[in-house]
Amino acid sequence: MSASSALVLKTRYHFGGLLRSLRSESGFKCAFILAFALAMEAGLWALFLDGFRFLDSLGGAGTVIINRIFALFYLSTGVLMVVSGAVTAYLTLFRSDEVPFLLTRPLRISQILGYKFMETGVLSSWAFYFIVIPFVGAYAQHAGHTPVFGVWTLVFSLPFLLLCSSTGTLLLMIVVRWFPRRRLVRIAGFGLLIASLIVVIASSFRLRDAAGQATFNLYSVVPGLRLAAHPLFPGRWVADGIMACAGGQWTRGALLWATLASTALMVTQSLEWFGKRVFFEAWQRVYGGSGDRNRQAVLLPWLHRALSRFPSDTRAILLKDLRVFLRDPPQWSQVLVFFGLLGVYFVNLRSFNYHVLPPSWRSMMIFLNVFSVSAVMCSLGARFIYPQLSLEGQALWILGLSPMTMRRMVMTKFMAAACSLVVISALLITISSVMLDTDPLTRLIGLVLVVAVSLAVGALSTGLGAVFLDLNQRNPAAIVSGFGGTLNLVLSLAFMLAAILPFGVVFHLRNTVQLPPGHFRTAVLATLGWVGLLTAMATALPLWIGIGTLRRRDF
Repeated sequence: MSASSALVLKTRYHFGGLLRSLRSESGFKCAFILAFALAMEAGLWALFLDGFRFLDSLGGAGTVIINRIFALFYLSTGVLMVVSGAVTAYLTLFRSDEVPFLLTRPLRISQILGYKFMETGVLSSWAFYFIVIPFVGAYAQHAGHTPVFGVWTLVFSLPFLLLCSSTGTLLLMIVVRWFPRRRLVRIAGFGLLIASLIVVIASSFRLRDAAGQATFNLYSVVPGLRLAAHPLFPGRWVADGIMACAGGQWTRGALLWATLASTALMVTQSLEWFGKRVFFEAWQRVYGGSGDRNRQAVLLPWLHRALSRFPSDTRAILLKDLRVFLRDPPQWSQVLVFFGLLGVYFVNLRSFNYHVLPPSWRSMMIFLNVFSVSAVMCSLGARFIYPQLSLEGQALWILGLSPMTMRRMVMTKFMAAACSLVVISALLITISSVMLDTDPLTRLIGLVLVVAVSLAVGALSTGLGAVFLDLNQRNPAAIVSGFGGTLNLVLSLAFMLAAILPFGVVFHLRNTVQLPPGHFRTAVLATLGWVGLLTAMATALPLWIGIGTLRRRDF
């Protein structure tokens, strides 16, 4: 048996083991997850369909946007797939316990790299199909296409995903191999990058201010439409190819697919050629540690002094969690990417001339921005806050026998998580409100909502993490994928919708003059009372139940 066949056989046995373990799960858990997934797909389908109908109602501008909607969709998902491919490749190539074992076997570097690359592609692209299915279905229903339209989308999506995954892995390998290890060089590089971004943003503002309101065109209204419509962008090839095949232009569709597939194969071949020469050295750099010989043994020693007013046990928990978080690049990189993308978008809102839109549109955009920030907080809370207690492992009995009570430990973790989420989300919503030049009441409501979601997400993730404690599992992804992690994510998303939608309805009724001015204030106060009561329940109950569960455990 060849080495490649052995690796494929190993993957097959591993997948069979996962299927057998799935059969041992409770039927209620599987039915709950399946029902939630189907409801999520149906909700996305209805949301996309309503969006297409809204664009169609705009007339000529809407028709142009719909014609380029697939290119715009593949632009956004392509960027996310490249980032996801890079983060996943770091875990599978440089942080996997399987790679050191494979390096000692009679396997070539190219075989190991190809095997882990296939694993990276599968892990980083499954969510793409979860989004593309309702998007394509809604578009086909709106445009009157047959189900064959979905087949053409699948045919063109496969090489596109291969291209994005290989591009992300190639960029990651370059960064890991040649990223400077000296602290001063890193600081200078990041400073140069930030200065370049500031110069680009400032020059964009000057150009748009000089052009005046005449620049309020379609490309300025829809972010990324100009780039998505560029003929050299692969997403444009995918969009045009799908439309060509759906319209019976087989020759044009085949040529576009061949162009996309050859580009994807070229990048993949470049990854194999490049990986054979630099992967082992990059892997050694990761496991060899930093190049600074005089690196301090304690991370962030100044923070210990800054928290000197805190009790010693609380300070120890805070410093330990923060240092563990900062020493794990996959964790802080995901937080930086998601919140960083939102920050870049909010900072550039005026470059799209959104601040000159009518107040009703700006109000709607504020609530959409609150929704996007809250959704990111829900996902990150489920991914990072929920498994914290379980990751303490068998050493949790030390804390259980220590003078520090379980209530104090849980409340410390909750306050750290909630404060972090409040600071980041409030900063992002403040930037968004200032860029959109909204009225003071809308700004205040936006801040109230993100603070409420931060408290609820922090409490739900911490409390349910204590209730569904799993001390035998060391993999955070496995902890999150359990019943408790799924329930936590569902309840966080449900709270987010229950808190944001009432305010959105009240402001929509005011903007459409369906709510008399005298009743608007009453409606806002009533909605604030509802959100306050809901936040108090979502914060107090999970923490109370989680603390009670830990107290009853035998340590």
